[in-house]
Amino acid sequence: MAKEADTPQGGSSGSTRRRRKNRNDNSSQTNDNAAKGRATDNKAPKSTAAALAESSGSEPSTPTVTGTPRSVSQVEVRSQELASAILKTKILDKELDVIKAVPLATGRVKRRRWFIAGLVFGGLAALTGILYANPTKSVHIDRMHGMLGDFDISSILPDSLLPDDFIQDITRLLSLDSIGADSATSTVNYSKGDFQPALTLVGEEKLEKVHNVILIPGIISSGLESWSTANCSRPYFRQRLWGTSTMFKAILLDKECWVQHMMLDKKTGLDPPGIKLRAAKGLDAADYFITGYWIWGKAIENLAVLGYDSNDMALAAYDWRLSYHDLERRDQYFSTLKSQIEVALKSTGKKTVLVTHSMGSQVTQYFMKWVESKNGGNGGNSWVNEHIEALVNLAGTPLGVPKTLSSLLSGEQRETVQPLANYLLDHFMNRNELARVFRSWTGLMSLLPKGGNAVWGDLSGAPDDISSDDTAPEMVSYGAQIRFDDGSSRLPNQTMDDALELLTRVLDKDALRLLQRDYKYGVFRTQEEMDSHADDHRVWTNPLQHQLPNAPNMTIFCLYGHGATTERAYYYTADNTDSVDDLREEAGTPALRIDKRQRAHLENVDIGIVHGEGDGTVPLLSLGYMCASAWRKPLYNPHGVRVVTREFVHNPLAAFKDIRGGAGASDHINILGNYDVTADMLRIVAGRGHTVEDQFTSDILKYAERINIP
Repeated sequence: MAKEADTPQGGSSGSTRRRRKNRNDNSSQTNDNAAKGRATDNKAPKSTAAALAESSGSEPSTPTVTGTPRSVSQVEVRSQELASAILKTKILDKELDVIKAVPLATGRVKRRRWFIAGLVFGGLAALTGILYANPTKSVHIDRMHGMLGDFDISSILPDSLLPDDFIQDITRLLSLDSIGADSATSTVNYSKGDFQPALTLVGEEKLEKVHNVILIPGIISSGLESWSTANCSRPYFRQRLWGTSTMFKAILLDKECWVQHMMLDKKTGLDPPGIKLRAAKGLDAADYFITGYWIWGKAIENLAVLGYDSNDMALAAYDWRLSYHDLERRDQYFSTLKSQIEVALKSTGKKTVLVTHSMGSQVTQYFMKWVESKNGGNGGNSWVNEHIEALVNLAGTPLGVPKTLSSLLSGEQRETVQPLANYLLDHFMNRNELARVFRSWTGLMSLLPKGGNAVWGDLSGAPDDISSDDTAPEMVSYGAQIRFDDGSSRLPNQTMDDALELLTRVLDKDALRLLQRDYKYGVFRTQEEMDSHADDHRVWTNPLQHQLPNAPNMTIFCLYGHGATTERAYYYTADNTDSVDDLREEAGTPALRIDKRQRAHLENVDIGIVHGEGDGTVPLLSLGYMCASAWRKPLYNPHGVRVVTREFVHNPLAAFKDIRGGAGASDHINILGNYDVTADMLRIVAGRGHTVEDQFTSDILKYAERINIP
């Protein structure tokens, strides 16, 4: 109130005198109320002087008692009544001044207040209706509460927009952990998951844990937490700047600080000075991206049904921004993974099953070559065979992802990051900022397509081209990875080999140096080439340039989905550019950008993106070619490692039934919750891998025959 009283005052002094006169006319009623309040007071009456001194403060005068003589006690009582009346009058005067100082609420403010209140209560009413209509939706409501619980509504609404107690109540409601809980015990009365198919398989097939399990997540799945203590880092110390709601708050409220943390040093490819971001540890490092958006959460639940816990199941999170070479150099990631597997074998007598997702399959390929090499773990040629039971690739990316090319070329992406993060990045960061961040992530460069024109096609066509009939709209070939048809550019269409060369002209010198230091993207066709590069870490991420390990007792399982629209090639435009020599950008917005004009006559083109077959993120060629074909040839699998390919048609539920697609979804992320995929994974870790056989439901075998690689 004191703060408000300091604001400029308004109003008429005449109206003030009239209000004071009205109050004096009602003084007898005030005195009666004061007497009633005093009758209930247990304290002894104060003296007249004390009462007056307390009520008037610095006032010099004292009221005089007149009238007929009375006893001393009567005088005391009357004096105290007068003092109380004076005190009431002074308080009312001050309140009147405050009222005059504060502008009266306009009808607009009142309407706004009730509008916001209506929105909140309407949302809660709808929420209640959902819960009553379908109690299973309480799982999603719980996740929403967990996500919103970090936000303090009172900190983002203007002052005095809603009463403080109302705001506090809503904030408490959003952060309540026990919604749907028993009021007496505050214990949650619903289950987080259905633990299927594990419960069914344990009952019907008597599955139980056998092998040790290590989960290796894909790109952007692992949470990254800040260990910096300087400048803007301090508020985020040990908080995740990737993978929790803290990330969203940082992007919205402190974008520059967030970008400083997420970018790597352009010279070293490691931490920038004063910044330290590290991968979170434990199973919760990648079980959920943010609260409610599961990644490995369902797999962990199902493994627990078989008897697994943190003693025999681990999640090997890593800083996916780093190149694999730098993962070992900075974090000793592969040394730690090697020791963990060795300890598991010694303590349990059982080998380990590595279950990977997305880029995790390439991390594992690198690890198996690193652990054998004298330049790496120096485990020798038999280490993998002695320690690894199976490698389970879920939606693996052996041959890379074309959308990585668009991310690095022009800072444009649709699902290079998780869809939830994608929305914020697209709306709060421009292409220049995104390109700077993406180009600093040397780990992202490992996902550039491998195999060049031999795998991805040339201007005459591609292995996975789909011919259209005479009545259907035209289907554009995938052989041209980048097309220019806007009429303003003289740049020629680019095959995959051309596009990778184009990227080297676009990247700044530091980014190009790091790319060439850590990766190679070609094809080896002879044993001599394989032998001469056996200890070259640049080829350990490219399965077309190294051989599978000497592990005849190990099995590689490739489980992936298909049938989802997937980015395969692009239409681009170049701003004021006639030659590729003009494309290198030391600063500024990338000269290249996706040409988003509509091309209605082309059936497989939408806003500049040429779509093909895959799991929504990874094209079918990358998902399946190595597993279905190349790894079954002596050049790439000289020791006879068993390879099993399992394909699953993407068959999601309608979004209003399950926003993630349900148990039949097999797109890139949701395959981790697919019922049949999870069942296969459980059989493998339970020692029943010999029962899991090839299952082909796509045209990958036909496409593989068109690829001319020995």
